[in-house]
Amino acid sequence: MRSLLVIVVLFAGLPLASAASEFDWLVRNFARDSGQSASYIPLFGLVRLAVAVIQPAGTSELRLAVFEHARLDPARFREMADQAVGGSWKPMIRVRSRDGESTNIYSQEDGQRLRLLIATLDKEDATFVQVRVKPQELMKFVDRRGWKH
Repeated sequence: MRSLLVIVVLFAGLPLASAASEFDWLVRNFARDSGQSASYIPLFGLVRLAVAVIQPAGTSELRLAVFEHARLDPARFREMADQAVGGSWKPMIRVRSRDGESTNIYSQEDGQRLRLLIATLDKEDATFVQVRVKPQELMKFVDRRGWKH
């Protein structure tokens, strides 16, 4: 029984241990260009495993990198994000404010799922999020909450 539990835990973690991705490339290059390291988030590995197993609101993958006190030119930030995603991701939303804030959201179809990569830069912080969701489940979640879409 114990060995079965170990095997189940190992296989449940396989989606979390993927090869270098666009997300990894973007985080690594942002760290290099900004001179900052991503902040450590305690127990986030456990959160990722829970998301992979429970799949809240149709989400089966969650990746997150947060950089505090990191500065980078917004134009360079957008260029870096565009280079990371290449042609396989489609830009969905691009917002750039006069005060240097920038948000870029990209999507990629993944069978029945949709992958989203969100790159946000404000005056001092940068956040990168990648999720894989079932669009129908996400919309049900939004509808149950009564949010407008």
